[in-house]
Amino acid sequence: MRASVACLSFLTLVAIARGADKELGSLTDEGVYETDRPGELENPFTVPPGGAEVVNYVVGMNAAAREDVFGYGGSAVFVDTAVRFGVANRIEGVVTLDSFLSANPPQGSAPGSDDGFGYTTLLIKWNFLRGAAGDFGVALAPFVRLPLDRAIAGASRSESGLIVPFDIDLEGGWELEGSTSVARAPEGTDEWSTQWENQMSLQRTLTAMLAAYVELDLESGDDPPAWGTEFGVTCQLNSRVLIDLGGSVGIGRNSSGRMTYAGIGWRF
Repeated sequence: MRASVACLSFLTLVAIARGADKELGSLTDEGVYETDRPGELENPFTVPPGGAEVVNYVVGMNAAAREDVFGYGGSAVFVDTAVRFGVANRIEGVVTLDSFLSANPPQGSAPGSDDGFGYTTLLIKWNFLRGAAGDFGVALAPFVRLPLDRAIAGASRSESGLIVPFDIDLEGGWELEGSTSVARAPEGTDEWSTQWENQMSLQRTLTAMLAAYVELDLESGDDPPAWGTEFGVTCQLNSRVLIDLGGSVGIGRNSSGRMTYAGIGWRF
């Protein structure tokens, strides 16, 4: 039932969007209109002061795909909602909330599943470097991640860190974007671990509305390094609405993460 409602809402938004403003790029004065996929921050640009953007993703994954927020094994389906709002010139605030539709424990453990709010993330982004034409940019984004439900989030203490996203336009419709980040995350009941994550994405503009991307991820810290790849397509229906469809898989024996997602971003 929940899945049917989510799909119906998604299709309704698409139908409304297609009847909205058809002019592409009218709101890209602060960089190309892009969303940040669940659990990632790769867009260094900000929405204009007073502006806002709402992004909703429906995500299916196994635990290894996002051990930082779902660490006890099993699988989950959740809705990742992010709200971006312009605070000042080149500065924005971001609030994300993960609502779990189902969070199933590992096989062999106690039966049942959990649903509800898993965690929220708060961050501030400063786009301190930006090309005059928006063809490149770099930002600093300190963040804190707060668990709302210990059983779902797999932690009772908050995580904090710093993300440095970047974006560079290349020739021929190609674009390079990514981020590097460091985070201090809780480990067990009274220990901490330092996690370092790097992401590099290559995107190709196919038409005025359609683009495809492939990404390489590396996570390292106290555990052995884990590699992963992500891929998908984005469709900019108009200047206010962007759709993103994709997935990710782990590479090698140290990463068995799998995730699929469908998202829609609406800029106001």
